[in-house]
This record gives sequence, structure tokens and C-alpha cells, in this order.
Amino acid sequence: MNKKNFVPKLYPLNHDTRKVWFVQWQDNRGVKRKTYGNLNKLPTKKARLKEAENIIFKLSQSELVAPVKSYNLYQLLSKLVHSKIDVLEHKSYLSYDSIVNGFGYWYKTIKKNDNPITDYFNYLAAKGLHKNTIRGKCCVLKSLTAELIRNKTIKENPFEGVLFKRVKATSKLPFNTIQTQLLKDYMSIYNTQLLLACEFMYYLYLRPNELRQLKIKDILFDDWKVVLSGTIAKDDDTIYKKIPLPFRDKINTLRNCNMDHFIFSHNNKPGAKMLSVNNLSNQHKIMLKKLNISNRYSFYSWVHTGIKNAALSNIPIKELQLQKGHHDLNMFNQYLKDLGVDDCVALVNNFPAM
Repeated sequence: MNKKNFVPKLYPLNHDTRKVWFVQWQDNRGVKRKTYGNLNKLPTKKARLKEAENIIFKLSQSELVAPVKSYNLYQLLSKLVHSKIDVLEHKSYLSYDSIVNGFGYWYKTIKKNDNPITDYFNYLAAKGLHKNTIRGKCCVLKSLTAELIRNKTIKENPFEGVLFKRVKATSKLPFNTIQTQLLKDYMSIYNTQLLLACEFMYYLYLRPNELRQLKIKDILFDDWKVVLSGTIAKDDDTIYKKIPLPFRDKINTLRNCNMDHFIFSHNNKPGAKMLSVNNLSNQHKIMLKKLNISNRYSFYSWVHTGIKNAALSNIPIKELQLQKGHHDLNMFNQYLKDLGVDDCVALVNNFPAM
């Protein structure tokens, strides 16, 4: 195939008119060159883009530009990640593999020939992903692609120059009493497994990824505890969670199930197959949308709700910290930072007389 596959690239990638514009290309000797043309003499972005289009077209037809062998970036990234299965921590490997596979779905099914790779992040933003989540995916893909360059598998990094500023995360709000009852009523009719998942979050302060990996055998029925092994818990430490009295009858219904089954599986009951990473979260998101509840609330809001309600019931903060599994009380206090004067029921009712 004689057609040149190398396409000269316009910089800056974000088309900022405050910066110097140029088209970068590579000649037959492998030397990177820059062409400015009239790009920086034109006042509007539209005019500059038109000029850049003309420059790129002329360069692409020129014999001076080096042809580059075409490649499937997703396949190269996937192969690289799979080669690291014995090097990376298991959780890191699963995370990298998931990020690359997500990119691969876009690359294979949505990307068109003339789409720059950077459009992938616009696709993620359109799906509603948080900017910090997109930033994390970009960092992983950029790092892996840089490794392909070091290995001389490819010559340039299409993710280079893509910058995402970290956004200060906004905590999800706890549900109030009315919302809690509304959601419980809805789930008790339409989705009993999701209700059970929310109760696990509320009483045991589990993360969604820990929740989906739980098996019946992780419940110590005689001791009324749930054990999270290091392979499940986020911080690689074995954590024990006490089962509060109001939740024990619901937990007891699982006693006669197959001990090797996952608590949350398909067909709305325990089973041998683990749910996908975002299955429960997505179900919860759909429910919130149907009930017209703000996106300031999420599946994880049940953890915030459980901690807030327990704190307002005068359960010692230290006990709640141990149940959450945090080693640092200051870290745990972040869950209580939004409590206000109106929440101080004990202060009103139990304040000692002078």
C-alpha cells in the first residue's frame, strides 16, 4: 500500500488562539519539522483551521513527508497491558485492562477515520463522566502509549498535549428521611436486590466494588460479622464489619444459600457469576433519574446516609470509624463535615444544665 498514512498534526491541540499555531510533520529522514504558513496572521479560529487544513493537505501529498505504517492503537495497548499481568498488582492490572478496553470500544465502534484520538475524551465527557475520572483514564492511556514509543513500536503519542486539570471532588449528599423512604418503597417493589445492596452500603459502609465481590461465605453468621479479605478491600487489609441489629434478619435470609455464590448476581438473586463493575451503580442511577432526584446523590450516598444517621444517634465516632475501615479519624471526619446546626439533636435535647 503506497498511500501515506502519516497525517501532519496541528498544534496546539486545544486550538488556543493565544498560543502560536503550527503544523508538525516528519520528513523522510525521520526529522520532525514545523510549518507555520499564515496560521498566526489570521485573526479567527475558523480562518486558522481552514489554513491548517490546506497546509496539512499539501504536506500529505508531498514526497518530503515520511510515510508511517498504519497500526491499531487499541490492539497495541491491549497487548502491552496483557504483557504486564505478572508485573502489576492484580487490582492495577484490572484497572488498566478496563481503561484500555473502554478506549477500545470507542476506537473500534465509534471512531471514524478522521477523528483525532483526543475526541475519545469528548466522548467520555458526553457520557457524563466526572472530569477527574476522565483525567485518570487519560493519564493511564498517555503513560502506556509513551511506553510503546520507548519500545519503538510507534513514533508519536496521540495523547500528548491533552491536559485535564484536577477538579476538587464534591462529596455526594446523604439522603434525607423522605428520600430514603421513597427509594425504599420503590426498590421493595421493582428491585429487591438493589435494595439489599443499598442496605449493605447503609449498615456496613461498603464500597461498590467490594460489594459486588462479596460471597455468602464472607458472612460470619454466628459472630454477626462480614469479613472483607485483602483481595476485596480497597487498602489490601482484611477488614471486619459488625452487622447492626436492624440488618440481621435480612442477612439471615442468606444463611441457607450456596456459600460459594456471590451475594449479588444475575436474576435478582445470589449466583455463581459476579456482576460487572458498574452494574449496581447504573441501576441506582436509572432509579434516581426516574424519581427525579438530583445528581448530587448517588449509589454511594447510602454510605454517607448511614454514617450521618448513626452519628446523630450518638454512636461514638470511633466505632463508626472502625466500621468504615479508616485508620485515621481525621479522614473519617470528612464524612461528617456537612453536618449543620439543624442536625445537632443531642446538643438540644441532652445539653447539661448550668
